[in-house]
Amino acid sequence: MEPVQTLFITLKRSFAGTREHHVRILQSLGLRWRQHTVEKPNIAHVRGAVDKVRHMLTVETDLQRAARLADEAAAKAPRPPVVVRH
Repeated sequence: MEPVQTLFITLKRSFAGTREHHVRILQSLGLRWRQHTVEKPNIAHVRGAVDKVRHMLTVETDLQRAARLADEAAAKAPRPPVVVRH
């Protein structure tokens, strides 16, 4: 299994009521608003910043994100019509 190259980081909670230090960490990751997702390399300082504010984030690898998006697309796909014959 090859190592994970990319992390997809999504901000789940807003900046309101958050410590200033945490706000600066989130801004350094490039997160601007709630539900904003950024793509970052899987390197030590990014993982460290994510660990500091992990209670506010959702982190996915590239494989996890691809699987989730495929599941969401399958759920939204049109279904065949239901034919009722009386």
